Amino acid sequence: MFRYFDAVMIETLLFWVLTALTIFYAIIHLFAWRGLKNLVRQKSDMLHSFSIVIAARNEEKNIARLLDSLFRMDYPKDKFEVIVVDDRSNDSTKEIVKKFEQQASNVKIISIVTNDTDMPHKKNALRTGIQNARFDILTFTDADCIVPKQWLKKLSEQFTDEVGAVAGYSPFEFDDQKTPFNSFLRYEEFKGSITAAAAIGGNNAFMCTGRNFAYRRKVYDAVGGFEKIKQSVSGDDDLFIQLIRRETPWEVRYMTSPESFVITRPPLTFNELVNQRTRHISASKYYAPRVKFFFGLSHIYLFTSIVALFVAPLFGLIFLLVRINGDALFIARGKEIFNEEFSVVEFFRNEFLLILYLFFIGPMGFLKKYEWKL
Repeated sequence: MFRYFDAVMIETLLFWVLTALTIFYAIIHLFAWRGLKNLVRQKSDMLHSFSIVIAARNEEKNIARLLDSLFRMDYPKDKFEVIVVDDRSNDSTKEIVKKFEQQASNVKIISIVTNDTDMPHKKNALRTGIQNARFDILTFTDADCIVPKQWLKKLSEQFTDEVGAVAGYSPFEFDDQKTPFNSFLRYEEFKGSITAAAAIGGNNAFMCTGRNFAYRRKVYDAVGGFEKIKQSVSGDDDLFIQLIRRETPWEVRYMTSPESFVITRPPLTFNELVNQRTRHISASKYYAPRVKFFFGLSHIYLFTSIVALFVAPLFGLIFLLVRINGDALFIARGKEIFNEEFSVVEFFRNEFLLILYLFFIGPMGFLKKYEWKL
């Protein structure tokens, strides 16, 4: 009898907890939809000037490809400069960049031999590049990326007078081989990006990728550079954009035009994926309390739904399907915005893999220590 009442009480408690979390999740989705609707805004007709800063360490296999794409851009050469900060490389990165420097007056290489500061290596490299930048708008990408021809034009369009920072999409580059691993990488990056775009559209910027990011020097100075976020090895993108939202009145925008997408090379093995993602997740330890609260409730909703599958299977299945269907609608809207395509089979398979990813890889970001390209 007591066991019966215990089971009933547990099921009742799960039902009401899941109901409350479902309402919370629905509200978050409504805000996200509103954010996505606000992404298209007034554009600037000015051709702004950009300082493109690239932190590079042992990038001899990638840096030439990136620089080639930067100089194929359809943008006046006197309106941008490229600053490559060679951060303690022991390969031929420096020599490759120097060849470009000899051929183009708007290329500059700066070499860091040692880092004797308390700033993490990548942030120190970016800070060094910023200190040597000539132009007002500081623009960032990574050495293993390829930028599109219209990249700076699309960035320039977003920088109206009230805009202080602009983020963009950076999908992975794949060959024609379609594998579950490739599909999951593409899906995971896409889902994170559409979440970032929705938050920015709703004036609640908390996430972006440093592979496709730009902000005014005034913004950098206003938040004190990277000083307030130097405790994290990563976070020159997520933590920095949160600083902008909290401490400045500047507007943040997100680009959705395919001509603005910066392509990057994906992790080639599962170990590379784990190392990369746990490094990125490690920055979430330093997220603002409000961001942690919403992320925490979202993960609690997922965890409680899975627990309910074993305790009260019917409740668990119903609430899990409600969550998945809400995500499916969100993904469908994102597919339209980012011109992506996922089949129904891919969606369900990748959502299942994402659950495993969150519960097994996610915690490593809080437990493991990292350094940027030792």
